[in-house]
Amino acid sequence: MRAKLKLQWFLVPLILTLYLSGFFLYKTAPVQVIAVRTTSHTTQASISFAPLRHVTKSLAELDKMDEISKNFLFFNHVPKCGSEVLILLLQKMQGFNNFRHVRLKGGSKRKLNRLQQEELVEEFYDILRKQPVRLSFDRHTYFVNFTSFDKQSPTYINLIRDPIDKIVSRSPGKNGKGSNEYYYKCLMKKKGDCNFKNGLSYDLSIPYFCGQDSRCMILNNDWALKTAKENVQRYFEVVGVLEELNSTLEVLENKLPNFFKGVQKHYQTYLLSNFKNKKPIKVPNRIRKKLKDTLRTEYDFYDWIKGRLFGQLQILYGDHQSH
Repeated sequence: MRAKLKLQWFLVPLILTLYLSGFFLYKTAPVQVIAVRTTSHTTQASISFAPLRHVTKSLAELDKMDEISKNFLFFNHVPKCGSEVLILLLQKMQGFNNFRHVRLKGGSKRKLNRLQQEELVEEFYDILRKQPVRLSFDRHTYFVNFTSFDKQSPTYINLIRDPIDKIVSRSPGKNGKGSNEYYYKCLMKKKGDCNFKNGLSYDLSIPYFCGQDSRCMILNNDWALKTAKENVQRYFEVVGVLEELNSTLEVLENKLPNFFKGVQKHYQTYLLSNFKNKKPIKVPNRIRKKLKDTLRTEYDFYDWIKGRLFGQLQILYGDHQSH
């Protein structure tokens, strides 16, 4: 009898300790409420007492998620390639096509380190989480691979132009105006902003498609050219050509109607008169030939983009004829 009483007195504090411990854990652990769809047998939310954790799933874990999102667009525009036309059109079309255009700051820095790339990706996703509509963004920056940060990539678009015309428009000469004499003297002296040398880094068109690797900026680097083409095929729905703006807008309207439906009519009605009188600065043929030989991969890329654009246009015409 005494043995039983001793055992009971021993168990009472033990049970009390376990009860208080359970009550304390219940009070301090965060409660996660998981909403479930209501069915004929389920009318309330289920509750889990597991501690809350914030976990970002990788694309590999998100089985049915596409690598590229069709709901947000990124125009990482190349300088001096007519980007102001496309930005104006995006700003105008957002009201007609029910999306919002966002102009991102920081475009003076195009080459980003790993942390800066991640910050840019997070900036995108912070805005996406706050906006219930489709979004388009623009900023000067070399290509950033969102999927390397386990995020869906935006649908990229861009616009390029003849490499020499781009350089001339970016470096107008000492007097602030385009000058044939300036470029002639510059090339003859073999120095200045009109001369380019293999193996050196330049802010030309290819890095905006190749990416943030230092090799992307090296003039006539075949790896950079190959990588730029691969990224265009994979991530860029449309890359237009300024000299073929009408064809570019036609492809944009047909390939990306959620953003560009009606863009051709809008351009013809409201913007054509503002840009049709802008003509490229004339460069003497001998200087143009020398520059073209120097900018080998830039012209390879430019011609390839033109061929891709016309191929997309041909497919559209074929689709129209078949219907």
